[in-house]
Amino acid sequence: MKKSLLLLFALMALTFVTQAQTSNKKSDSSKSKTEKVHKAVQHIITFSAMSDVHNENNFELLLDSPQFGLDFSYRKQDHTKLFSNGISLGWQPIATADNEIETPGYEGTLKAVNQMIHAHYTVTVSPFKQKRFQPYIEGIVGAKGVALSSSYDYDDPQQADVNDIPYFSATLNYGYAGGFRLGVTELIYLDVRYARIQSGDLKRITEIDVDTNGELSYSTDEWKAPVGYLRAGISLTF
Repeated sequence: MKKSLLLLFALMALTFVTQAQTSNKKSDSSKSKTEKVHKAVQHIITFSAMSDVHNENNFELLLDSPQFGLDFSYRKQDHTKLFSNGISLGWQPIATADNEIETPGYEGTLKAVNQMIHAHYTVTVSPFKQKRFQPYIEGIVGAKGVALSSSYDYDDPQQADVNDIPYFSATLNYGYAGGFRLGVTELIYLDVRYARIQSGDLKRITEIDVDTNGELSYSTDEWKAPVGYLRAGISLTF
């Protein structure tokens, strides 16, 4: 009887010790997973609508006649590092012209788009990478260009449409930006950013004409690109 009781107590003690060791292992595993999450490298992709700001003293002009473009940005964020590197690619129309044309034997529509494009390298500082609200600042360097693209859409489906870029001019630029990311879910954030970018002089298309043969002609003048740019969109983190 005594041997049976001793054996029972021994089995109970062994069970408690095993459970305690298992609990400690789970706790250690949980801690290591938490540490891995904090040290994980995140990839952040942002799709945004953007618009230039010609007069920073009067934002009502932006609301009255916005010219929205698109911006795509990507950056790699390491929780153990202060700086994150990334890129920003954008496109924004300046003016669009549609003209009905009649060429010998063919009729169609000429569409000419005057637009700005940019390609930027960004360095971002975001001190609260693990928070739902993540303010950040960015340094920006890259290039901005003005391009005129045209497309001839002929009414005859057997006639091949013609697409062309008859004019392109680019300049280097640099600047800075401030913004924030606001978490909607663990993966989706609202991203809002305002940038101030200094650019060299560009030439802007001022007039677009087309003759009876469908030949496109244009005139340009010296132009200083806007300094302010407002961007808002959805950011995906994975």
